[in-house]
Amino acid sequence: MEEQIKNSEAYLNSILGKENGFSTPDNYFNLIEDNIEIKLAEENLKKESGFKTPDSYFSNLEDAILTKVNTIEKKPKVISFKSRVLKLIPIAAAASIILFIGLNSFIFNKTDELTLDSLSDNDIEIWLDSNTISTNDIAFVYNDDLLSEIDFSFATLEDENIEDYINSIDNTSILNELN
Repeated sequence: MEEQIKNSEAYLNSILGKENGFSTPDNYFNLIEDNIEIKLAEENLKKESGFKTPDSYFSNLEDAILTKVNTIEKKPKVISFKSRVLKLIPIAAAASIILFIGLNSFIFNKTDELTLDSLSDNDIEIWLDSNTISTNDIAFVYNDDLLSEIDFSFATLEDENIEDYINSIDNTSILNELN
């Protein structure tokens, strides 16, 4: 029987890969002292909890927080648009007065007067072209009384003067204009 036990142990050891039946975890003997000290320290500690809440603490907690939050009510800061505009009106008035005085002193202090002689012929032509003035408008403005033969008395044209003028004109320029 001993033979069978030895054979069975040998068979089990060959399958399990162990030489003996007892084994210890890795680093068991290195950590055993620390584990024993921890167990002794735990046994010396009190079994009671160090914290104790008053009775009905959690049922009253929400009400206590809400009373603290609700008592601190802040009024929202409202900035009136009217007050801001009223503050800006004096500044705008002062700026406009300064601007008016500045523009009058720099731009409008010119001594040159604008007359018809100071305008060029091109300026007058452009103005007449841009404004739609018809001959009826001109006739309406100038009555027959205004235009009389007396106004044209300075222009005395004679037949000889007209012939001299026609002969002095270069006819080629007139022909070129017609083409």
